[in-house]
Amino acid sequence: MAELQQHSRSNTPSLAPPLRRPLEEDHAPAVSSPLNPNPDPAARSRPARAPPREQREKRDTLKKREASANTRGSTPNPKGKPERPSAPSPMRFSIPEPKLPDYDAPKDGIFASHEPNPIFTPDGEIELKKPVDHAWNKKGYRYTHCVADPHFRHKQFYRQSDSRPFGPRMSHEDCDKWFHFDDSATIITNEKGWRMGRGNVVAREGRLYYEVKILRGIPKEGPAMPTFTEAGQRSAQPHVRMGWARREAPLDAPVGFDGYSYAVTDLRFETMHRSRASKIYKPLPKGAKSKHAKSRPPHGKLSPVEYITDMDVREGDVIGLEIQLPSLSLHRKVVEGIYNPAVDIGDGFDSASSSGSKDPLNMEKPIDIIRDRIPVPYKGNFYFEQLEYVATKPMESYSDRGPTPKITPSPNHEDPSLRSLPHSSIKVYKNGKEIGIAFENLLAFLPPASAPSAQAGARVGFDDGQVGYFPAVAAFCGGVAQVNFGPDFWCPPEDASNPLNDVEMVGNDATATISEGRRLRAIGEKYKEQIAEDVVWDIIDEVDFFMQDGGWEYKGEMENGIGAGKATPTARGMGGGLDDGVGVEVGRRY
Repeated sequence: MAELQQHSRSNTPSLAPPLRRPLEEDHAPAVSSPLNPNPDPAARSRPARAPPREQREKRDTLKKREASANTRGSTPNPKGKPERPSAPSPMRFSIPEPKLPDYDAPKDGIFASHEPNPIFTPDGEIELKKPVDHAWNKKGYRYTHCVADPHFRHKQFYRQSDSRPFGPRMSHEDCDKWFHFDDSATIITNEKGWRMGRGNVVAREGRLYYEVKILRGIPKEGPAMPTFTEAGQRSAQPHVRMGWARREAPLDAPVGFDGYSYAVTDLRFETMHRSRASKIYKPLPKGAKSKHAKSRPPHGKLSPVEYITDMDVREGDVIGLEIQLPSLSLHRKVVEGIYNPAVDIGDGFDSASSSGSKDPLNMEKPIDIIRDRIPVPYKGNFYFEQLEYVATKPMESYSDRGPTPKITPSPNHEDPSLRSLPHSSIKVYKNGKEIGIAFENLLAFLPPASAPSAQAGARVGFDDGQVGYFPAVAAFCGGVAQVNFGPDFWCPPEDASNPLNDVEMVGNDATATISEGRRLRAIGEKYKEQIAEDVVWDIIDEVDFFMQDGGWEYKGEMENGIGAGKATPTARGMGGGLDDGVGVEVGRRY
């Protein structure tokens, strides 16, 4: 019995666990095996200790983070905010100091009558003359008037100016050399083939409007009577096209010739872009029955539309052209490749409180205007000469009519020059009545979508303040047109909800103020704004160069009147690039 109890007690666990007997050498196999590659117990390493557990990051509760976020906006950051990157300065060139006559106001341009037969408007009252000895924009260069000013001695004594007639008009320098103008530069004609001219104001954002009246073109009644030359050949009939064009669009071609311009034709009243004709359309309500459907933004789905057909623009008709562009803040997001349609909703003109955006104006990147230009004398006047923006290879492929793959611009296209602007369009009016939409999703123009010629030594990626869409009119074989940049239009739009004012209807009686970006404005209002911007940026450049020259330590003060002081210190050039020969070649090009 005692033996049974002793045997059973040996099977029950004791309080202290039994000690393990150490492994002896004689138990190790003599030959290693895959299951026991190291039979030597001395060489076997001890098992590695488990890695220490990583400490969890202590995070505040959601309520505490919200409270700290509300108070953090008004308290300074102890670490200090990073400074915003500053834009580089414009180029400075080593030029001679102005002479005393250079401080006079710019001289009036010279205009010559057409020989041997002067050109008059159809009523025979106004003569159209051709500009002579003007520095036309061509061959990759752009010219604007400037004048010497003693208050801008650090900015090489020159500031931007303008020439007569002052005000919004067609530009004498930004047109083909065969263009003829009246004294107000609002009536134009051309006796050659298709030639184009641009206005002196630019649309960069918002809704802008101007009018074109056909003075000579398709006759008002019936088909045009054919005319013949002395040799018995039939003469070409006059025509006019109008629209919006960028600076890259060629002047020896009509509006709508390539991807840089959008036009409306007088014959059949069609749209023209990349030399491809299309129809003006009027959107219809969803679910409406229609023979035609067109993919429309923002989702590109097919929507019912009505195409405008069987209509011409004849003599005496007034065509109104309205361009709508998103804000520059949204535009910069598109060209910089950070546009997100799920986040960037709207045209960008909403206030910070309504949009809820952390940076509604996109001010993280400085909005600087960089103008690399040099004053050059030509025919008794001084001009600022700068390298013009040129057509890019992707845009040439986009405009090519050959058997190339179809290119569809979009806001997120891989190439910046082929990115389109959301909430952009061109509307067409005829004699004050809205006809329909001509174009939507216009191409972006802010750099790098617009780029100067890098082969000539230009610095790319800078905005000179004059990139955008200009009013453009093209004439063919004697076509005569008159532009009206406002504010007193011949046929203002009839739409009561979109007049040229600052109020829109909400409900039946209530009214609300339209934001400045959505208000329909005359393109002529931009003229004074451009003058103010030029003055501001001239002053900014002068202050910049003043600080580069040592600030108040500068010793180049004027003595004994104008022209007696020292010249601007040795300037920064481009190292054998644009600095060499600039201004000398201008006389050879004209």
